[in-house]
Amino acid sequence: MAGAIGVFGYEVPLSVVLVLVALVIGLLLAVSLYVTISWSVYRSVVDDRRDRVEDGLREEMLEGLFADDPDWEAWVEGRSGTELTVAESLLDEFLRELDGGDRAQLQGLGVALGIPDRARRQLDAGDEFERLDALTWLTLLGDPEPYLAADFVPETPRERAATVTLLSETDRLEGAREGVSILLDGVDGQFTVFGQDTLYRVSRSNPTPLLETAAAAYRTWNEPLLAQVLAVCAQLETSVGDQDLSWLTAALETENEAIRAASARALGSFGWRETVRDRAFLERAIADPSPRVRGAVYEMLGAWGDQSALSILLYALVSETHPRAMERGTAALVDRRDRIDPETPAVLGGAWDWSLEHAEYNDLARRGTRVYS
Repeated sequence: MAGAIGVFGYEVPLSVVLVLVALVIGLLLAVSLYVTISWSVYRSVVDDRRDRVEDGLREEMLEGLFADDPDWEAWVEGRSGTELTVAESLLDEFLRELDGGDRAQLQGLGVALGIPDRARRQLDAGDEFERLDALTWLTLLGDPEPYLAADFVPETPRERAATVTLLSETDRLEGAREGVSILLDGVDGQFTVFGQDTLYRVSRSNPTPLLETAAAAYRTWNEPLLAQVLAVCAQLETSVGDQDLSWLTAALETENEAIRAASARALGSFGWRETVRDRAFLERAIADPSPRVRGAVYEMLGAWGDQSALSILLYALVSETHPRAMERGTAALVDRRDRIDPETPAVLGGAWDWSLEHAEYNDLARRGTRVYS
């Protein structure tokens, strides 16, 4: 039969099939519309309830904040589910904004709301989102005990960072070594910006554990994680003793140009060490085929700032042809203009003039001086 489709041994006219398909699609659209409208109505009702109680609860919580001894247990008793939900939301807001005694005054409300007990359950049996929620609340409440009592061991980079933050904020972190261990031992994946910042805060006063861990494990890290650790090292700017920095020089000779550039920036912080100033190594670095890496190496030499480093930098700039690398190099040299020969500007020509103008403008801007009328 022309214009028919075989279904279970029967010939069904195509027009009938199309009508049935249209009916099914129409029914699905109707159901979708009904669900969407129903959900919107439900959310509107919930939001209206929340709005009606929020102002009153906010005022009561602020009164408790300034009371001598607020009885939060009595305050919570008899509250509706909507009120408790709104109170928890407001508590989250307040705890993120307050500190000191004001924050401690409100932390008791979190206990009355049962948040620490819930956090313990989430750490033992929740998914990653619930575990992160638990760690965040425990940090806000300044209460590490549910974490310490749980069987939870942080695994993902986000969990590791949240755990270190909790222990650090509650003075339960046993120094930089424990923090670095939690963050990096056996880590699989890269950190969020929050995790990278956590690694920096743990290491800034004592970089030794981070440098020792990196020297031992950097070959096992994926490139994004290695780049993050190098970025942290570049910001530390603290003195180091006899730690092994050969992993940094090795990273400067890898195939990935982003890693090489990040390594040069990190060496800018630790470059006073004679062990990283091998002449042959530096000659290879300034001859890197990537303008991005050469620019980072020039900034590294400028950060070192001694006569030997500045001489190598000037030598490299004389033959530099890439505009961006040239600009980064001359800017680094301008920052050290008090240490170079007065004839240097003539050698570099217009690139020096451009960088000097920008440096002077930035100096004026930082001092708050009006730089144009």
